[in-house]
Amino acid sequence: MRELAELQGRFGSALDARDSETGALEMFVGDFAQIRHRLDIYRGNTTASTHKALEAAYPVIARIVGTEFFSGLAREYRLRFPSHDGDLNEYGEFFAAFLADFAPAHELPYLPDVARLEWHVHCAHYAADVAPFDAARLASVPLERQLELRPLLHPACAVLHSTYPLARLWQVHQDTFGGEFEVDFSRGPGHALVLRPGFKVEVALINDAEAAFLAAAHGGATLVAALSAAQSRGALFDLGRSLASWVESSVIVDFSLQRI
Repeated sequence: MRELAELQGRFGSALDARDSETGALEMFVGDFAQIRHRLDIYRGNTTASTHKALEAAYPVIARIVGTEFFSGLAREYRLRFPSHDGDLNEYGEFFAAFLADFAPAHELPYLPDVARLEWHVHCAHYAADVAPFDAARLASVPLERQLELRPLLHPACAVLHSTYPLARLWQVHQDTFGGEFEVDFSRGPGHALVLRPGFKVEVALINDAEAAFLAAAHGGATLVAALSAAQSRGALFDLGRSLASWVESSVIVDFSLQRI
């Protein structure tokens, strides 16, 4: 097994970089030129597959930087973060960290945060389905215990904070966007909510209080604790309206209640 792992490592290194191919070419029997040609084809197919997978996960980044620059990003990312999973849907997890460390991308300082958002959007497409919210079960909880409920978020949901207008950046780069193409970078820090109300993932701008509530709920807080967190960020937070909206949009999909 150790020898097999070594052979696989040599072959993988040759696919990642041409200057590492000598050790891999020696593994095969046959005409040297033909082996190199076939390895080049294999390398090209592998490179194209990872490029397409990265672009599928980060379409907004690709639109912002353009085709040529994104191709360069994809090549460099593959060298630094080769795929370790047979499922290419899992490829690209570290793209935000890569962009933060990649000097040519520093002219667009918001790119790492956009990448963080896009990875959550990407993962939301494949998040588990859940049963519809059971209003009858909620009604069966005694009124005096309802503040002890722990809201449960849909597995597709995520809340992100950024100094940049992430939700707006994502929205204006969608195929379905029909408004005026403008992004106000002077608005200051904000929060973005990733949600999947049906089969399509959406990104919404939420305020400080809403973000505080959802973050607390995601951490397992009770309804009263999450409400306290929200009101500490916005005294006018409307719990009833917010809960109704989040249940309707499948942000909150269930609740738990600790037994006495």
